[in-house]
Amino acid sequence: MTSQEGEPRSGAAHDGAALTALRPGFGGRAAADTLALVVEDDYGSRVALTALLERIKVAVVAADSGHAGLDVLAQRNDIAFVLMDIMMPIMDGYDTMRAVRKLPRYADLPIIAVTAKDGAGERERCIEAGASDYIPKPINTPELLTALAAWMTPGDAAPTKIEW
Repeated sequence: MTSQEGEPRSGAAHDGAALTALRPGFGGRAAADTLALVVEDDYGSRVALTALLERIKVAVVAADSGHAGLDVLAQRNDIAFVLMDIMMPIMDGYDTMRAVRKLPRYADLPIIAVTAKDGAGERERCIEAGASDYIPKPINTPELLTALAAWMTPGDAAPTKIEW
């Protein structure tokens, strides 16, 4: 199986836990009904995030830079949420989120900043730049799924229980 970029996809690491989405209604639609954009310059992280989302029946379009992510958003109107890396060359996640927020149709698009920058005030910097939420790397799978559940509308993703 390959991504929209033609890169091979592989499975995410197992954490040994059965995970349950916390928001009622998280789990009504098929994969084709929920589409996420993953903007991540690191190939391994992009593959891992893609695999995790596909495991919960969310289809993924991946972009390897801020500019490529903006191109995807310009071409599509069916993106349900974005996972945005912060530390990318040329156009970082802060600048990319600011650019997304300038597009009227994406003013309310859930953007979850995913970053290894975990210093004091980082969450606030991400929110100020346009993030809806913030998850530090390394990714804690239950934390990411909880964040996604908080931003998804009922019926946006499936299933309600994930067995690893």
